Amino acid sequence: MPKIKLKSSSTPGAVPSSLQVGELAVNTADNQSYIGTSDGVRKIGGTLANQDSNNVAITGGTVTNTSISSGSLATNSLQLNSGQAVTSLSTDTALGINNSALVSQSAVNTYTDAATGGLKRIWSTTSNNTYTKSGTDVKRIKVICVGAGGGGRGYGESGGAGGMSELALDATGITSVSVTIGGGGGGGQYYGASGQGGATSFGGYCSASGGYGSNQNYTHTGGHGGNGSGGNLNIHGGGGSGHKNCHSASYHNPGHGGQSFFGGANAGHHYSERWAQEQMAPGSGGAGSNFYGNGAFSAGYNGQYGICVVYEYR
Repeated sequence: MPKIKLKSSSTPGAVPSSLQVGELAVNTADNQSYIGTSDGVRKIGGTLANQDSNNVAITGGTVTNTSISSGSLATNSLQLNSGQAVTSLSTDTALGINNSALVSQSAVNTYTDAATGGLKRIWSTTSNNTYTKSGTDVKRIKVICVGAGGGGRGYGESGGAGGMSELALDATGITSVSVTIGGGGGGGQYYGASGQGGATSFGGYCSASGGYGSNQNYTHTGGHGGNGSGGNLNIHGGGGSGHKNCHSASYHNPGHGGQSFFGGANAGHHYSERWAQEQMAPGSGGAGSNFYGNGAFSAGYNGQYGICVVYEYR
């Protein structure tokens, strides 16, 4: 029976210099096979011939237009799209400069969990509530409490704004915190003092007192601002404007309530308009009315409610 004998070599690393189109050659030392094509000699075998096709190890060369749908790819050096070759798997959770190591999912998860500074969520409330941390990935929080504004009075005498307290906290041991929001101090007619705004607090961590009502601190004066307590930063709210000589309904210069950390009180208005209460910032003082009397438009505004804001950071 005739035998087909291929060109062969037992010299390691030897490659045929030329082959006819369709002619085969083998290197028995390297387990490499070659074929002649119109473009020259091409290697076609490599070490694939002596391996199970379900468990193939590639020790050299490239895989082109090949998808791997399941299983694993074991290699000491993997290069994708002519990019940087990956030569190792790293479980290090610290940032480094090695551009040839592929990190594990576990290492990435550990690193991102340990990283701090990224803002995750902003939570706020203007009524009594309970703050609940959104997840265990929240490592730190920043809390801002602003007390409610004091009420205004007649003749432009206005209420002071609530104080502000800002506190940064380690949140790893925090799950939920009770939050109390101060209500605005009530406004009134010319004679007497208006009500003080209520305090706002974030549990026992920090709080901010409400602004004073007009005439509470001194006669014919605007209310003083409240103050913060327990925070890294504690500041007073703005004071309200004092007595104005407005003897008739045609005098259109009402007092302005004290400004809070989050903004000012109502805008000036005609004596018969009462819409400005809706446009006051949280914690601002109630404006004084623009003239003396006991009519529907002569009473000062109520102070605005307080607020608590929590910033969550990973």
